[in-house]
Amino acid sequence: MLKGSASAAAIASLLAIAAPSLAQEAPVEAWGVEQTDVEADPSITYGRLPNGMKYAIRQNDTPEGAASFRLHFEFGSLYEAEDERGLAHFIEHMVFNGSTNVPEGEMVALLERQGLAFGADTNAYTSFDETVYQLDAPNATDEAVDTAMFLLREAAGNATFAPEAVDREREIITSERRQRDNVSLRGLIDRLEFQLPESLYDDRLPIGLDTVLREAPAERLKSLYHRYYRPENATLVVVGDFDVAAMEARIADTFGDWEGVGEAGGKPDIGRVDLERAAAFSVFTDPASSSNVVIAVARPYTDPADTLAERRAETLESLATSIMNRRLERLANSEGSPLLGGGVMTEAFDPVTELTMLSIGTGDGQWAQGLAIAENELRRALQYGFTASELQEAIANTEASYRRGAEQADARRTRALADAIVSVAGENDFVTDPAWRYQLFGAMKETLTLPAVNEAFQNLWTGSAPLITINAKSVDGGEEAVAAAFANAATVAVEAPADAAVATFAYDSFGDGPGEVVAGTVIEDLGIRTVTFANNVKLNIKQTDFEPGRVRFNVAMSGGQFALGDAGPGEALLLQLVAAQAGTAAHSFDEIQQVTVGRQVTPGFAAGTDDFVVGGATTPADLALQMKVAAAYLTDPGFRPEAQSRYTSLIGAVYAQLTSQPPLVFQFESSGVLTDDPRFAFPSQEELQAVSLEAIRAPFTANAADAPIEIAVVGDMDADAVIAAVAQSFGALPARADVAPDYSEQREVAYNDLSGDEVATFTHGGPADQAMAGSVWRTADDGDFREEVTMRLLKEVIDIYATETLREELAATYSPLVDNSMSSDFVDTGQLSVAAVVSPDAVDQVQALIPTLAARLRSEAVSDDMLLRARQPLLERVRQRRKDNGFWLGVASSAQGEPDRLDRAREEEAILQGITAADIMALANKYLVPERRADIRVLPAAAAAE
Repeated sequence: MLKGSASAAAIASLLAIAAPSLAQEAPVEAWGVEQTDVEADPSITYGRLPNGMKYAIRQNDTPEGAASFRLHFEFGSLYEAEDERGLAHFIEHMVFNGSTNVPEGEMVALLERQGLAFGADTNAYTSFDETVYQLDAPNATDEAVDTAMFLLREAAGNATFAPEAVDREREIITSERRQRDNVSLRGLIDRLEFQLPESLYDDRLPIGLDTVLREAPAERLKSLYHRYYRPENATLVVVGDFDVAAMEARIADTFGDWEGVGEAGGKPDIGRVDLERAAAFSVFTDPASSSNVVIAVARPYTDPADTLAERRAETLESLATSIMNRRLERLANSEGSPLLGGGVMTEAFDPVTELTMLSIGTGDGQWAQGLAIAENELRRALQYGFTASELQEAIANTEASYRRGAEQADARRTRALADAIVSVAGENDFVTDPAWRYQLFGAMKETLTLPAVNEAFQNLWTGSAPLITINAKSVDGGEEAVAAAFANAATVAVEAPADAAVATFAYDSFGDGPGEVVAGTVIEDLGIRTVTFANNVKLNIKQTDFEPGRVRFNVAMSGGQFALGDAGPGEALLLQLVAAQAGTAAHSFDEIQQVTVGRQVTPGFAAGTDDFVVGGATTPADLALQMKVAAAYLTDPGFRPEAQSRYTSLIGAVYAQLTSQPPLVFQFESSGVLTDDPRFAFPSQEELQAVSLEAIRAPFTANAADAPIEIAVVGDMDADAVIAAVAQSFGALPARADVAPDYSEQREVAYNDLSGDEVATFTHGGPADQAMAGSVWRTADDGDFREEVTMRLLKEVIDIYATETLREELAATYSPLVDNSMSSDFVDTGQLSVAAVVSPDAVDQVQALIPTLAARLRSEAVSDDMLLRARQPLLERVRQRRKDNGFWLGVASSAQGEPDRLDRAREEEAILQGITAADIMALANKYLVPERRADIRVLPAAAAAE
C-alpha cells in the first residue's frame, strides 16, 4: 500500500461520514487480519482449517458456470539459502512432475481432459515472497472441481521429487532462464543491485543460478519443499459459480488431513537499506537497451493496518502521482520532446524499504536531456506544488473510476476476483466492495485539498539522497557523466506552473441534425438488431447481461492499409503507436484528454488490413461522447507533428530491443520466408523511421470522405439510446458508400515454391546462449470455416506433441511456440509454425526434429485420448466465449457487411465436436507437407558470423 498521513480532524470527519458495519469479522478472525474501521467485502467467506490452512470462497457467475482456484504459499526465492538459489521456482515445476497419487507426466493430461488447459506461464508463478498455483475451470462441473481440488492437494504436500524426474527437469529450468534472459531483465537486476545492495533482493531473483539448478540433489529440493509447503503457510482461494457452503465442505474434506512434514522453515533475514547513503549514480548499458532514466529515493518500510485514515493517505498520494504523471505525459506529447513517456511509482520491498521512483523513457541517446527534464519537473512539483485545475482533473478521473467500479461490480470476472483475493493473502489488508470504495471516496472528497495533496507528494520524496539510474545503449563518461548532468540540471531555475486553459469540445455536431434510420431488422437467433442510417452508416446492437454497466464497441471504416496505396507494416505500426497522440484537426491529444475528463473514452484508431478501427469499452452514459470522439478521429484527423516525432523516437528506442529477442525475430520474419511480397517483409529500422504521417494524410483523407462505416455495440445498454448516440455522430455524417471496394488485386499474394529444404537464417542481437529453431508451413485463408476450426484443433495437437517431445523428452526448451493463423483478408494465406528457443548447440537437433512432428500427424492417427486432451480445453473456451461480450462484438462487427460469416457463431461448437482423428490426419496431409514448409533458424549475431 502507499503510505501517508492525515489530520485528526479529517480522520474524525471520515469516521463520522463513512463509519462501516463490522461485517469484516470473518477475515479478522479467520485470516488474522488486524481489526480496523475498514469494511471487508461481505460477499467473501473466510475460514481457517484446524491444520492452519486459510481459505476464502466467493460465489460469482461471470462467466456462468466457471470457477477459479488459487493456492498461495508464503514462500518465495527470498527464503532460499545460497545453495538453494532458484529452487523455490524449481519446486513449482516439480509439483507438476509426479506426486503420491499422480505419476510423472500425468498431471498435465488430467488438466487437459477436464478442459483446464496447461500453459508454461499460466498455471503457477514464483516471486520473491510467494508461490501461487492457478487453475481456471471454464466448466465447473463436479468432476472438473474435484480434479482441480485433487491436483492442488497433490501440490500442497504430495510432490515426490523422484531423482530421475528432477534430473529431467534441470535442462527445462535452465532453458527457461535462457528464454527469459532479455535486456529488460538484465536492466532490472542491475537496478536492484544498485538500489538494494545490502539486501537479498539483489541476488535472490526467482530464476536462480545455473550452478544450483544443474547440481542441487533431489533431496535438497524435497527438504526445502517440506519446510515451507505447509498448511500454516498456505491460503486457498476459490471463486466461481457454485454453492459456497458445499465448496467450504469440499475444502475441509480435501485439505483437512494435510499435515506439515518435518521442521517448519523460518523467515529469512532479508537485509537492510542504508537510508543515510550519499547520492549515487548507476549506468547500465547494452546494445539492445532503450534509453531510460530513474530518479529514486528510499524510505523506511512500513506496514500499517488497513484503516480509513490510511486509505485517505493512499488516495492523496495517488492523486499526487497522477497529476505528476499527467505533467510528464504533456511533455512527452509535445513536438520535438525527447521524452517517450514516464511516471512516478512506488515499490515496496518488505521489510527492507519503500522506493519512490520517477522513471522516464527517452529517445535513443537522449538520456541527458531526459534526466534534466525529470530533475526539473520533480523539483518544480516539490517547490511549487500542483495547481487547482490539475487537482480538479485528477479528482474527476479518480471519482469516475470508482463510480464505474461500483456500477460494473457485477461484471467482474471470476479469474480477476480470485487474483484480487489471493493478492492480499499474507497481507494485513482487506478486500473491499467497489460500492463501498465509491462511497468512501465521496465521503473523503472534501478533505482531498490541494495542500494535503502537495504534502503527500512531499512525503513520497522524503527519504534517502537521490539514487539515479541510467539505462542506454552507451553512456560516454559513465557514472561521472551522469553525476555531472544531474548537477547541471539542478542549477536550472524552475518556475511555478501555470493553470492550463480548458478546451471546449469542437465536435458536438456532425451535420444539420441527427441521422435518420431508414432500415432495420433483428437477427432473432443471435439477438442482434441491425440499423441502417440514411447516409449508409450501419449499426449492429446486441444487448447482454454479461457485464452489467459496461458497453463494448467497434467502429470499422473500410480502407485500412489497402487504402493507403503501397502501405506496409510500417504505416500500420505508425498508426497503432501514435494515432491517438496525432489528435484531430480541432484538438491536440492533450485537449482530447481535457474534454473527456472523468469519462471512459478511447481516443485514436488503428489500421487493419482493409479497415480503420476504433474499439474499446465504455459506459452507457459515455457512449454518445465516445462515438463523437471516434467520428472526429476517423473523419477529421489531425496528423500533428508531435505524433510524428514521438513515433520516430519510439522506433529508434525499441528497434534494437525487438531484434534482440529470437521469438520476435522469428515472428517478424516467418511470413517473409514464404513470399517475396514486400508487404510481408519485416522492415529495417531505417524503413520504419522513414514512415510519415504526412504521406498518409492524402490517401487517408480521400478514403475517409465516403468510406463505408459499420459499428457494433454490445453490452448492458438501451438499444434506442445507442441508436440516438450514433445518430448524433456517425449517422449525421455526409453520405457514405454502401459497399466497400473489394481490393481484389491487393488481396492476392504470390508465394514462393518450396521444397522443404529451405533453411532461412536470421540473427538477433541478444544473449549469445539464445537461438531459435523452427518450421513454418503455408496453409490457407479462413474461407472454409470447418477447415479453419479443424486447423485450430490440429494446432492444439501439435502443441501437445511439441511439449511432450521438445520439452519433456528432449528437455531442449522451456516452452515450444506453436502458432496458427488463417487470413480473412488475403487469398489463400495462412501459416502454422512450430519453434523453440534453444541453446545454439541444439539448433540442428531441434531443427531436424520439428518436421517429424508433422510427419507423425500425416502417417499416424491421433489417439482418442490425445484428441480429448486437445479438444476439451478448446471446446470449453468456445463455450465460455459465448458468454463473453468480446466474442459477440466480433460477431456483430460485420453482421451487415459480411452476413455470411454469422453462421460461424451458430456452427462453431458443433463443428468442433464433430472433428475426427481422420479429419486431423487429412488436414496434416494437405498442409503439413515438405513442399509447403520452410525452416527458420535465428542465431546470435556472433554465432551466425562464425
